[in-house]
Amino acid sequence: MKTLLKQGIFLSVIAMMLTLNVSAQSYLKDPKYGVDEETRKECAANLSLYREQYNHRNYEMAKPYWKKVLANCPSASQNVYIHGVRMMKIWIEAEQNPVRRTELLDSLMMIYDMRIQHFNRKGTLLGQKGMDLAALSSDRYEEAYTYLKTSVDTEEDASDAPVLYTLMAITKTMYDNQKLSAENVIETYSTIADYLDVQMASKPDDAVLIQVKANVDEIFSNAKVANCENLTQIFEQRVKNNPEDLELLKKTYNLLNANRCQEKDFYRSTAEKLFAKEPTASLAYELAKLHGGLNNYNKAETYFKRAIELEIDTLRKSVYLVEYAGIVFNNFKKPQEARSLALQSISINPNMGYAYMLIGNIYASEKNCFSDEFQKKTVYWVAVDKFIRAKQVDPTLENDCNRYIDAYSQYFPAQNDIFFQDLTLGDRYSVGGWINETTIVRARP
Repeated sequence: MKTLLKQGIFLSVIAMMLTLNVSAQSYLKDPKYGVDEETRKECAANLSLYREQYNHRNYEMAKPYWKKVLANCPSASQNVYIHGVRMMKIWIEAEQNPVRRTELLDSLMMIYDMRIQHFNRKGTLLGQKGMDLAALSSDRYEEAYTYLKTSVDTEEDASDAPVLYTLMAITKTMYDNQKLSAENVIETYSTIADYLDVQMASKPDDAVLIQVKANVDEIFSNAKVANCENLTQIFEQRVKNNPEDLELLKKTYNLLNANRCQEKDFYRSTAEKLFAKEPTASLAYELAKLHGGLNNYNKAETYFKRAIELEIDTLRKSVYLVEYAGIVFNNFKKPQEARSLALQSISINPNMGYAYMLIGNIYASEKNCFSDEFQKKTVYWVAVDKFIRAKQVDPTLENDCNRYIDAYSQYFPAQNDIFFQDLTLGDRYSVGGWINETTIVRARP
């Protein structure tokens, strides 16, 4: 058996030498294989021997040749380190002696350091190093944290998603063991969330990114370090001191939003500062809703107008228009302007049932625009017409519309009133004034 093994190794070396012979001149002059010709020949032989055994998963037999390559020609190939990590993790997992296991783990860390030294890619490799250390030795979490933090600080939004997740997990471990403050955890989460958002913007359907984002959010939530009070304490003065720092504004806004701080003054002021620096339709709409909820209708109007101006999605714009129309009608008491906005909403989204409902309510409130008692009742015809149309274009509104129809139908003219107006049920009738709508004559049920 030993004879056959030796013959196999000998044949591998011969095959390798024959392969190298074609380009011997360049090969023997390549410094990555060693400092002199003899060393380079030996390096090539050991490379071939370890690869042969590695490819057959004979890791123990590959080990002596692999170690010689590391010692004598560490720049020969990145695969030496990639294969070395794989083998080392197998040996660590199998090792029962804790002292020996620690030695092997230190060797694994050294392999990463050597690869960084000879092939750079420090940021990426420190991330892999930190993940391996965290997985193989939970008690060395502080060391793992240092590697992971340096990796993410280096790679930023190009960091691998698993590295970002592991950094978040180790950050919580550090906090649980009183090695980091709540502010540190918040800062780290904010940074990781920002980087994941950048990655998901270009890959919105990536299953790995979606899962990592969910896991990171869960870890942060379970850390229980963030609430509106401490976020305000940590970030309010920083925002005041750095009002032009767009990234700080985004980070602060996202954290406040994630922790449901919308009712806080600091949330609103941060959102306004962010909008001033980077206006978007969605943020304008949010600010409009916030100010509307506080009865600051003038400010709500300002932000509704900006949301409508900035929005390019027709469905969202139709929502903004009809909600703004509601404020114009209910709070500014301008029914004609409110109807105009609702009609704009319908023009870009014919299925906007809420716009028809709003117009119906506007008409129902306008009976006093006529002095004649019969004419006052005719506004309910056109109002009901709008509720009927609303449920036609949006069947989800049927129940609400039917309630309005039942309520306002009670105010239709009586049969005898219609008779004395020389009208017949089903006749077409024009409701005048600014309403100026044609409808059908109907009697009170």
